[in-house]
Amino acid sequence: MIENDLPSSGFAEPEPDHVELSGTAADFSSRCMALLIDAVFLSCLVGFTLFLFVRVVMVQPPATWQSLFYLLISSMALFMVWPLFLAAFYFIVLHSFGGQTLGKVFMGIRVVSDQGSMLSIGSSFLRLVGYLLSTVPLGAGFLWAAVDQQHSAWHDKLACSRVIYL
Repeated sequence: MIENDLPSSGFAEPEPDHVELSGTAADFSSRCMALLIDAVFLSCLVGFTLFLFVRVVMVQPPATWQSLFYLLISSMALFMVWPLFLAAFYFIVLHSFGGQTLGKVFMGIRVVSDQGSMLSIGSSFLRLVGYLLSTVPLGAGFLWAAVDQQHSAWHDKLACSRVIYL
């Protein structure tokens, strides 16, 4: 008779809600290269989408000075807001669902929480806010990862996250 692997209750135990991920902390150069790849990709994506916007608008140019003025004002707002929205969407969604942006995939690194699980959407948003805070003092928050023993930047500390090698 073959013994069953089921627990004494007779039912299989449910799968855990999250997978524990652990690994060596990614160094500063890998993180920089991943961010550079992401910046190039996002720049191309923003440029392409804004080019499409201009092409669509120029199919039927505005007829009056007033409509041209409104078009210019709305275009300026779009040119300032769209890149921020696209970058926020990119980083929040990809860090929450998979822990990797395109740059991190190429560099073989992943963002996880301090406990080793995937980031929540709230933590990913907090990490994005940390990107802005890390940028303000001449990028000192990003450079902190070069001198920190765990290679954590300010946004990692704020969001309780870390970047690891796969």
